[in-house]
Amino acid sequence: ILEVIVSRMRYVSWTTNHPIRLVGLSTALANARDLADWLGIESRGLYNFRPSVRPVPITAHIQGFPGQHYCPRMASMNKPTYQAILTHSRKKPVLVFVSSRRQTRLTASDLISYCAADENPTQFVRMNEDELLIATSRVQETVLKHTLQYGIGVHHAGLSPTDKAIVEELFVSEKIQVLVCTSTLAWGVNFPAHLVVIKGTEFFDPKTKRYEDFPITDVLQMMGRAGRPQFDTEGKAVV
Repeated sequence: ILEVIVSRMRYVSWTTNHPIRLVGLSTALANARDLADWLGIESRGLYNFRPSVRPVPITAHIQGFPGQHYCPRMASMNKPTYQAILTHSRKKPVLVFVSSRRQTRLTASDLISYCAADENPTQFVRMNEDELLIATSRVQETVLKHTLQYGIGVHHAGLSPTDKAIVEELFVSEKIQVLVCTSTLAWGVNFPAHLVVIKGTEFFDPKTKRYEDFPITDVLQMMGRAGRPQFDTEGKAVV
């Protein structure tokens, strides 16, 4: 739709010989110069801000994991994800981005296991038992109903609109501390957190039937969710 509107406005401007001013605002872009050329913007009208120009600065930590096969490699990242939460955001909101619905369930389950191993299974719960019971009773999806009892939410396209609204409300109001979600959440709604964990930089592309790297714009967008301007002086991102 955006392409049609811009193209039509430029065509109208050309046929009527009346200049039109276009003002565009965007999040992370890897090809800002190409977009400016398409919009007919000269170099003096392009403002491309560096990632460091943020109201809340981000400290990024990058860890590498060996392993040829995707699923075992993802499983090996779960304990470091748990340790990252305890190290960088023990009491503050955490977003964990994964590549698929299945990974949201597996990651949340492993995080619960590590909490139980530390003999503190409800350490991510930020509400009393009555509130928790009311919240879980409204949830339809079985996995989400289970994970919420431990203060961990899951968010992906397979959830019903009602379940999405419930888990979003609980996370924004800080009734649960951790939200495990797919990368689309970074573009869809504005849920800032103190810590963002990007668990893997690959996703399965059904068209090519192989694992592909996330575009750098997606990675930057996910990292950009770290840091809450109203509450934090610094955000943390672990890739």
